[in-house]
Amino acid sequence: MKQEGGSFDKAIWLRLSLLGVLGASSLLLAPLEQFAPPSMPVYVVRLLSLIQPTLLVLGCAALGAWLAPKVGLNSPAVRAWADSRPVWPELKPQVTAAVVGGLIVGALLILFWQVIGSLQGADRLKQLQMPLLTKILYGGIVEELLVRWGLMSFLVWMAWRISGSVTRVPRSCFWVGTAVAAAFFSAGHLPVLYLLVPDPPNSMVALVLVGNAVPGLLFGWLYWRRGLEAAMIAHGLAHVFSTVGAQVLT
Repeated sequence: MKQEGGSFDKAIWLRLSLLGVLGASSLLLAPLEQFAPPSMPVYVVRLLSLIQPTLLVLGCAALGAWLAPKVGLNSPAVRAWADSRPVWPELKPQVTAAVVGGLIVGALLILFWQVIGSLQGADRLKQLQMPLLTKILYGGIVEELLVRWGLMSFLVWMAWRISGSVTRVPRSCFWVGTAVAAAFFSAGHLPVLYLLVPDPPNSMVALVLVGNAVPGLLFGWLYWRRGLEAAMIAHGLAHVFSTVGAQVLT
């Protein structure tokens, strides 16, 4: 893949930041107050919960807007939006792959909860029940902006610079970026696990790592091969499919 533009894309940053703030705002629907001191007002807990993800979204949206074009990674529909072109022609080629990816990850999530449900302490994991809308918007937008658009773009760019290639980004750099970003995505779920289950069995830790690394690899591949929107849609749909599937199976 050829190296592309090198300047900071402010138009893309502004639009992705807007989407990211929308996604972060969905945390207002989550019952995060159950993990705060009883004396702290609910509205304070919810407002504080927005600060960190909003700042991270703004930073990672900027990082991706700077580095993604350098290595040929893209957000085609948002690019069309920024250029005042029709969005659907850029989004349409991503939809089929995103739906398939969402179905695969949705099935994996159902399997994950069935397997992990038999382990000691699994009941505590269900204490934090996020609303479906929060899962869709925070997972599909915020996490993809942080992990794929920001982190993965940076990792691919770093691998490319280390490779010594001048004009083209080797495919191996994309695989490295995809894999390492998926590992970070997976490890990022451990703090919540240890918050809910202070002494989890090793099998639970392994399941959480593997159960998030595999979707992370798929979302990274979609970002690389189809565009950021494909990863976002697949991630959001995975939560829809897993929620509906779990209700059908019970």
